[in-house]
Amino acid sequence: MHGHDIPVTDDVRKKIDQAQTAALADLGIDARTVAVWEDGFRSVDEIEHSFEWWYFDMQLDDGSTLVATFNTKPNTAPDGPLDPSVLLIYHGPDGTKIRTDARHPAEEFSAKRDGCDVQIGRNTVSGDLEHYELHLEEGGVVADIQLDRAAPSWRPGAGLTYFDAAHEQHLGWVVPVPYGTVKGTITVDGEPREISGSAYHDHNWGNKVMDAGLDHWFWGRAHIGDYTVVYVRMTTKGLFGLGSINIPTFLLAKGDEVLTDDMLPLRLETSGRATGPGHQHYPTELTWSWETDEGSVTMRVTNVEMIEALDMARPHHGIAHAVLDAFSHPMYYDFNADMELSIDLEGITETVRGRTLFEKMMFR
Repeated sequence: MHGHDIPVTDDVRKKIDQAQTAALADLGIDARTVAVWEDGFRSVDEIEHSFEWWYFDMQLDDGSTLVATFNTKPNTAPDGPLDPSVLLIYHGPDGTKIRTDARHPAEEFSAKRDGCDVQIGRNTVSGDLEHYELHLEEGGVVADIQLDRAAPSWRPGAGLTYFDAAHEQHLGWVVPVPYGTVKGTITVDGEPREISGSAYHDHNWGNKVMDAGLDHWFWGRAHIGDYTVVYVRMTTKGLFGLGSINIPTFLLAKGDEVLTDDMLPLRLETSGRATGPGHQHYPTELTWSWETDEGSVTMRVTNVEMIEALDMARPHHGIAHAVLDAFSHPMYYDFNADMELSIDLEGITETVRGRTLFEKMMFR
C-alpha cells in the first residue's frame, strides 16, 4: 500500500503543533525533556485494554547481537488480562542462533509507574534514563548487562500518535536511549564470557490493535561516527477519512546535541524487491531524504541482510475472524544493512558510512 506524504506547509505545522501542545499539557510533560517516569508503566490504568513493551537491542564488539523485549501482552491482542512474555533473540559470532518468546504467568510480572523497573519471571530491567541494569535468563542465555546512555533521551513531540478524531485510540513511543554503550557478562549454553558494545532502548504502549489503523511501518536506527539517527515511516490504512497517510518520525543527533527532530520533511523511496518468509516483500535499497531551508540529510541504505523474521499472525477465534484474516499474514522482518549518511546543515557538511539496523512490520 502506498500512502500520501504529509505536506510540509505552515498550516499543517500549525495543526500538528496545536495537537502536540495539547497532548503535552494533558500528560504534564516538557516538549524537550524526557522525564524518568516516562519510561515507567504507562498503561497501568487501562491494563485490560492495552499493550506495552520495553525494547533493547545490542550490537556487541565480538560480532554478536542480542535483542530483548519485555511485553505485558501481545500487541495484536490488547484486550484481555495480562499475558506477559520476554522475547529474546541472540546471534553469536560463531553462527549460534537462539530465539525464544517465553510466556509467563501474570503473577510473575511487575512494573512501576515512576521509572523503568520491570520484572517478568527471572528477567529484570531497571534504569533512570542515564543507566540501566538488565538480567536476562531465557532459552539457554543468561546475561547481566549495564547500559549507559550516550545520546540524549528523546520522544517525538508528546510521543503519541492518535488513530481517531477523539484522541482516545493511541500508540505511544519514547526513546530513553537512542544510543548507548553496554558491558557485562553473557552465558550461552553454559559458556560465560565478558561482553561490550553499543545499544538502543525504546518503549511503546497503546490501546488499539495496531493492525486496525496501520498497514505497515519501517523503523531504523544507527550510530555512525559522531551521529545518532532514528528514522520511521508508518503507513496507515486510513485516518479520519483521508485515506492512507505516511507518518514520518526523525531524530538526528551529534554527540549529546539534537541537530533536528523535525519529522515532516522526511521522505522514503525504496527500490528492489525481495520475498521473505510469509510471502511478504521488502526492498533491497532504501533512500531516506530530509530537506528544508536549513539544509538536507540523506540516508542511503544498501546491502540489506535479513537477520530475523517473526510470524505475527493472530490465532483465529471463530469462522468470522478466519474469513477476515484469510488474505493477511502479518510479519515482522529485521535487517542489518550498510548506511551512507550525508549531512549538509549549518556548520556541518559531512558524509559518514557505517551500519544500520532496521525493521519492516507488516500488518496484512
